Amino acid sequence: MKLSYLLSIFLIFISCNSRPRWSAEIEKVLRMAGDNRKELETVLQHYKENPADSLKFRAAEFLIVNMPDKYSTYYDAPWNDVAAALIRKTSSKNGQGIAEAYRLETPVIKEDIKSITAEYLITNIELAFKVWQEMPWNRHVSFEVFCEDILPYRVGTEPLENWRKKALASFDDFYKSFMENQSITSVEACSKINEVLPRFKMDWDFPPMSFSQLMASARGPCENMAVLAIFSMRALGIPVTLEITPKWASHSTGHSWNAVRDSIGNYISFMGVDVNPYSRHQGNDPDMKKGKVYRKMFAAQPCTVSENEEIPAILADIKNMKDVSAEYEDCRDTAKIQLKYPPEKPVEHVYLAVEYSEKLYPVALIENTGSSVEFASIGREIVYFPVYYINGTDITAGDPFWIDRSGKMSVFSSDSPDTLLTFTEIASIDSRSERMLHGIFEGANEPDFSDAKILNKINHIPEANYNEVILKNSEKYRYVRYKSPPDGFCNVAEIEFYGTDGDKLVGTNIGTSGSWENSQKTCDKAFDGDIITFYDAAEGDGAWTGLDFQESKQIGKIRYVPRNNGNSIYEGHHYQVFCQTATGWKALSEEYIATGSSIQCKVPSRALMYLYNSTVKQRGKTFFIE
Repeated sequence: MKLSYLLSIFLIFISCNSRPRWSAEIEKVLRMAGDNRKELETVLQHYKENPADSLKFRAAEFLIVNMPDKYSTYYDAPWNDVAAALIRKTSSKNGQGIAEAYRLETPVIKEDIKSITAEYLITNIELAFKVWQEMPWNRHVSFEVFCEDILPYRVGTEPLENWRKKALASFDDFYKSFMENQSITSVEACSKINEVLPRFKMDWDFPPMSFSQLMASARGPCENMAVLAIFSMRALGIPVTLEITPKWASHSTGHSWNAVRDSIGNYISFMGVDVNPYSRHQGNDPDMKKGKVYRKMFAAQPCTVSENEEIPAILADIKNMKDVSAEYEDCRDTAKIQLKYPPEKPVEHVYLAVEYSEKLYPVALIENTGSSVEFASIGREIVYFPVYYINGTDITAGDPFWIDRSGKMSVFSSDSPDTLLTFTEIASIDSRSERMLHGIFEGANEPDFSDAKILNKINHIPEANYNEVILKNSEKYRYVRYKSPPDGFCNVAEIEFYGTDGDKLVGTNIGTSGSWENSQKTCDKAFDGDIITFYDAAEGDGAWTGLDFQESKQIGKIRYVPRNNGNSIYEGHHYQVFCQTATGWKALSEEYIATGSSIQCKVPSRALMYLYNSTVKQRGKTFFIE
């Protein structure tokens, strides 16, 4: 009797002092939550009690297990102040002063695991389940897909809010029509919502924003556009993802867009607030060279990157990225790479990098397994560089390579036999030559050009080098000028007038005052002898630049250069050829001086190279010989 009594007391004590027994993964997160543990446990207990909520319990587990790396970034200021300040900052030269005045210098970081409430999570789960179960297309959406493409309570590091409730209210008429039309597909519903989202003004200075902020401001980079689409679609039960290419191979940035899951499990890409599914946009454009495409996931992905391993900032979120490159037709090639240059110390990973403007950008990684590695699902017509990432620096791991349109791989080596090459430009021409089309050169003897006569009209897009016009039997003029065509902004880099004896004529610069955005690109830049500088007028129409000779002179020849990036071969300029080697870019030989509009030199036949204009310090684009 006494033993039975003591046992009863012991069982009562245990039941009163023990916590619910959760999985090991959940327990780990609950310990990390600290004082916020009770909020997370409230959610788990809420769904644990009712067997009918077993799926919701699993959804709660999914969100909580994957919560530790999630957080909000925001400014400690009212949103109307933030929006006004950011809009003003983008058009002001006093950006720092605006940031200080509006307290936008350092964003606040708030970790979800230590601040999120039970009410917020339960509301998110309930509304997500509601639309998953109600929308007709979701009969094809499994619980696993639902967890990634509809359920998540956040997308990036935006401030948290009850966006599902706000979006449902905003698109209530669509919600009701979707409920009534049981044959509508997720792709059709996606298109309907995408068409009514606010059109965006591209602006790089805007931070991650909530649904309300995005709807109100409609500003930001492509990621903000894609995120607004995700909020709007997921709130209505449309399974939509965020797709990312970390870096274009031919542009200064990467890109973000969306994909919607159809009834057979394919993801159809589109650009949120801009381009509907099945239409062409940057993300699916084969002319936009992308080496890799990733899908932003809420759950941590299988990844060999260790917790303390140093990885490039561009791949900082790789643990939450799923490689979906193979879903894109232009990213389906495989390259096996020989690791010719072992690092001084062992490294865990080899990176695949693309180059832009002399800098390498790693876009993929793979575990370092020894003498060779194989990168699968990469894009074509891109030069890749296998590298190690050590102490913040890209170190050569193997020879660079290229995959052509047919899928053939070419490896580049500076040790290949020499060949004689003629250069007519140092890179692909990137000029504004077309802005001189229909422009005119005039001569006059009245300072207001009221008696002006046309010396030459530009009827064809000029070359991005020196263009020469021979004049026969011209009259004498004191004043000469180049007058811009409509929308030409008087873009001209250099103008030279010559007398009938062949001597260059000099005079005082005259022309339209000012420049685009009050820059230094004023009308005198057309006569400064520098082919890189150019005149960029404040207005597109009517601007002009010219010379006052102080006395009337007969003109025999005009030479001019359109606005350009200094990519041509210019007579008298000095050039060097640089070659990619195991230790980086190295000059092949002495400088060459151009005696005309081309130069000849010996270069390795299978090397990666660029031509450098040392006169104006202009680097050409990377090239190779086919």
